[in-house]
Amino acid sequence: ISENLLRVYLDEYQETPWESLKYLIAGVCYGGHVTDDWDRRLLMTYVQQYFTQETLSQPNYRLSSLPTYHIPRDGSLQSYSDFITMLPNTDKPEAFGQHSNADMSCLIIETQSLFDTLVCLHTQTGASRGEMDKEETVMQIILDMETKLPSEINYENAERLLGAGRIKTPLDVVLLQEIIRYNNLLVRTRSSLEALEAGIKGLVLMSEDLEEIFTYIHDGRVPPAWLTTYPSLKPLGSWTRDLVSRIEHFAKWAETTHPPLLFWLAAYTFPTGFLTAVLQTSARRWNISIDSLSWSFTVLDENAIVDTPPA
Repeated sequence: ISENLLRVYLDEYQETPWESLKYLIAGVCYGGHVTDDWDRRLLMTYVQQYFTQETLSQPNYRLSSLPTYHIPRDGSLQSYSDFITMLPNTDKPEAFGQHSNADMSCLIIETQSLFDTLVCLHTQTGASRGEMDKEETVMQIILDMETKLPSEINYENAERLLGAGRIKTPLDVVLLQEIIRYNNLLVRTRSSLEALEAGIKGLVLMSEDLEEIFTYIHDGRVPPAWLTTYPSLKPLGSWTRDLVSRIEHFAKWAETTHPPLLFWLAAYTFPTGFLTAVLQTSARRWNISIDSLSWSFTVLDENAIVDTPPA
């Protein structure tokens, strides 16, 4: 279809209608099959780069920052075939307008996928030792996690202590939002453990989601359903201990209603919101515009911090 459109427009118009070609070929013919917004944006970026008069007027027009990728000179079909044969078998990120670091990110993702597959294969090969041993192992982990997981932070009590009905400070809002997110995570985690425990006991049917959680827990990994609140690369045991510490951080703040002496930045599910709240607090205190504030960083010894830092 795109080839026919190109032939019609080139035959009917003396000047190449670039905008029409961009819309029909990229926006309709190809873009109609691209549902992801970022993929569509990438497609339009390539089209804007290649659908130009320079591609026709400049000899050996370069298609990327690499000199290997360019439009060959006019010639026979065989010359075009030979040119394509000379192109590298493995394309570098620069060929697509990306930085070389993009290759590292891609390799990291592929390596992680390989390791996940190997773990699954290892688990399957060990299945002959008996599913009972596997279920007993997971059940022990479930019971251990259920005893370690803290209770939810009392949101209503925290809101009352902060002063119900009065205008909340930016840090108050951050605290309440973090409580909501962590409470939801605790409910989701505990609910998954209870459902999985019932499934192992045969009280409920093991769904596909429960089977996935079962496999992740047995392998000592955090189920993806539990990683929606904040990202983490920790194994299951370390993740559980870290979650308990995070809850304690905000629970103590909620009980005292006074901001802590030291803020654990990594514990915040939305650290950008916390940093903005700090700027808003300082701007209100000094009655200045928040746009006039900026960050500076001084590394301090944690044990030497005894006073509350200035706002």
